[in-house]
Amino acid sequence: CFDRCWFSCVFLLLIDKVSLQEIEAGVGDTVILPCSNSDEPLQYKLTVFWRFRYNSTVYDIIDSRASFDKQDASFRGRVESFPAEWTKGNFSIALSNVTRADTGMYSCFIPAVPANTELILTVKGVQDQLKTVSLKWPTDPKLYCTLL
Repeated sequence: CFDRCWFSCVFLLLIDKVSLQEIEAGVGDTVILPCSNSDEPLQYKLTVFWRFRYNSTVYDIIDSRASFDKQDASFRGRVESFPAEWTKGNFSIALSNVTRADTGMYSCFIPAVPANTELILTVKGVQDQLKTVSLKWPTDPKLYCTLL
């Protein structure tokens, strides 16, 4: 609990630049959650935190290495980053097989800058599709009703 509170406090105090984007996806899609910084020179050992609803760990880059130690179980195996892009200031991630539970606020925080990108992901459910079914009956069907 202390780690979460500490992170939240530091997170809120260090935010200098904030950008907010809205992204829509369908259930089962793969979506790119963008996060980049080209305004400031980047350190050799980079640290970037991706969070969901401010407290669930989506993806961490610590000392220029992906860290999955604290990754929330709901994101395991579904998040991909692009390490070749990190030196260019691109810390975007791909979230695959999205579900309605993935709907909400995502934050990308780069402590060295400090910069914060906030995204609102809305996952829309699969639309119910009408299906036409043709049945061949040997005789005309009859419907019987009983009134009570």
